[in-house]
Amino acid sequence: ADSEGKQLMIEAAYLHGTLLLLLDLRIDTRVKEIIVVCYYRYKGSADIPNVDDIIKLCRATGYHPKERQKGYPEQYFTRFPLPRKIMSMIIGRLRMDDVYNQIRHYPNPEHRSRALSQQAGYLYVLLYFVPDVLHDETAVMREIVDKHFVDNWVVPFVTGHC
Repeated sequence: ADSEGKQLMIEAAYLHGTLLLLLDLRIDTRVKEIIVVCYYRYKGSADIPNVDDIIKLCRATGYHPKERQKGYPEQYFTRFPLPRKIMSMIIGRLRMDDVYNQIRHYPNPEHRSRALSQQAGYLYVLLYFVPDVLHDETAVMREIVDKHFVDNWVVPFVTGHC
């Protein structure tokens, strides 16, 4: 088994989700829309490749800093989906394995969630791509929580953001 290939697949999907989240968390919807409109007026529609995808990316998502809206960010992530089969394999790998071989450095069973904390951050982001697992598969979520989040109440998913 190619452990580095597994890591790269996980990290690529994770970065895709992280970029979506950070774009929404850090840049206000109105600002994104104004930037798109200004650029559209400057260049014209014929000169902007993938203009529909850019508009879809910058459209309002329902994010509000003071309260979490129902279905956010799962519905936002469905605008730019990753293949379901690949996401299931990635989440299964994160769920079952120690992808970064950290457990050997934390031999005490009480420290397992610390050893797997990086994977926990990845799972936090990647589960938004498969909302049916997040909302409907209770046994899978129980296993994930027991293994990765048993004593982690604050989960950093990227430097500076929890």
